[in-house]
Amino acid sequence: MMIDQLTIKNLGVIPQAELSFSPGFTALTGETGAGKTMVLSSIGLLLGKKADSTLVRYGEKELAVEGIFVTDSSSQAAALLTEAGGLVEDGEIILARTVPARGRSRCHGGGRTIPSGVLSQIGRELVTIHGQAEQLRLRSGARQLALLDSFGGPAHQELVTEFRATYTSWRDLQTQLEDWENQRQAREIEVSRLKEGVELQEKLQPEPGEEEQLLHKIERLGNVEDLREAAQAAYNYLGGDGSDSAGAASLVSAAIQALEKGAQSDEELFELVRGLRDASSIILDISAEAGAYLSNLEADPALLDQAQSRLSQLRHAYRTWAKDLDSWLTWADTARDRIIQLSGPQNQGRVLEEQLEKAASQLQTLGKKVSRARLALAKTLKKEVAGELAALQMPDAGFDIELKSLAEPNSHGFDQVTFGLRAAVNAEIRPLGQGASGGELSRIMLALEVTLAAKSLAKGTPTFIFDEVDAGIGGATALAVGERLARLAKHAQVIVVTHLPQVAAWADKQLVVSKNNDIAQVREVAGSKREREIARMLAGKADSKSALDHARELINACSVG
Repeated sequence: MMIDQLTIKNLGVIPQAELSFSPGFTALTGETGAGKTMVLSSIGLLLGKKADSTLVRYGEKELAVEGIFVTDSSSQAAALLTEAGGLVEDGEIILARTVPARGRSRCHGGGRTIPSGVLSQIGRELVTIHGQAEQLRLRSGARQLALLDSFGGPAHQELVTEFRATYTSWRDLQTQLEDWENQRQAREIEVSRLKEGVELQEKLQPEPGEEEQLLHKIERLGNVEDLREAAQAAYNYLGGDGSDSAGAASLVSAAIQALEKGAQSDEELFELVRGLRDASSIILDISAEAGAYLSNLEADPALLDQAQSRLSQLRHAYRTWAKDLDSWLTWADTARDRIIQLSGPQNQGRVLEEQLEKAASQLQTLGKKVSRARLALAKTLKKEVAGELAALQMPDAGFDIELKSLAEPNSHGFDQVTFGLRAAVNAEIRPLGQGASGGELSRIMLALEVTLAAKSLAKGTPTFIFDEVDAGIGGATALAVGERLARLAKHAQVIVVTHLPQVAAWADKQLVVSKNNDIAQVREVAGSKREREIARMLAGKADSKSALDHARELINACSVG
């Protein structure tokens, strides 16, 4: 991965600039205040950093920045851009940002408008910037732990990821169990209410459909006289009431007798006789049933009161839990299951406790594996970094990585990692956050990056940008820093903002930012022009013969190196 081209328009003191970078080591130099910071700001905008309208050149409506990044089509950056709807063409990712003097900035990737958050995600995969802020982060234990883990291979990364997932599950179970315990009183109230309804139902023992049966019974017992009058009238009409009037049965019988005389001569009349005989049989049956109904129909006030009392009792019971009796019966089955869930031998609380115990055991096992792996990584890393520091003119310095066990884990494990530095042979090793100067932090960061370069290369190395990496150093130390940057550039693209000629001389390409009348321009220098720039950096005089000779000698020495 690398930045191929960068176009800047109306950014601070830069009205227009087009930069191309070496795939290896590019040095960005210039007088203090010339605008080198603006170049870094433009890259920061492309990486999704917060837009600031004050960066817009005075008198202009907006600034615009565009970058062309070369990457593998299978890279994570390409995948993120494709997912956002952008295009990756010929292995190139084109990112752009416009910031108006007033209003909101706009981000573009692969020809599509994308959110700044997505731009940040893509940017993290493409470029790593090391400046004063990164040096300050190096003082934190969290950053030191992340660097140690990055030294591990894929197997270590998988182990750390597995631990993090287990930790998340463990914490989630803890939260669920705490919520369960905090809701104990509410559960007890719910269980008590459910038991009340279930026990009442078990006491009353209602039957499915009983409510409808009781309604029918009450209706019948409450209207006995009307029912008797209706049944008696029907019985009289069918069989006769004992007076002179004949009942239906007698009339049908007489009709049969009348028709039978002619039925012997006419088949049609015979069919009528057959039909009347069927009707007569039905009438006699119904008459008998009506008689039986009358004999069984008796007023029973006690039975009526009993039915009404039972219906009232059931309705009073179920109305608290259901709309009708049958719904209450169904509710009781659900309530019994809920009671078991809340207070039974396999209630949710006990299940959570078992799951939490299992997750805690897994966390301990994984934590020990992670800690053992980190101890091995720390042993190798501190040895290699110490070697790099010696080459960076810190031969008496000692670099140490201390791992302490935490009483309670966090998402990263049970380890507290502390990077330490011993400035001299007999000095005490002190944590970076307490004793390291800016120059020492710069060299430690560079030593770490060189050591981690091979690991980063295997993962798809991004571009490394160093700002103030040479703070507080000079002379032989500066040469050593430049040499190490050149070595890192064999594995990845390196862009360095520097004021030291001993660093710039190692670069494959040198870009110079110069300013005239509040207008900055960026140009590439090579050959004699580069010698003049290195001479200016050395002595402040680009035309001094001795400075030019020294510059030429320095460039040649670094080229050979």
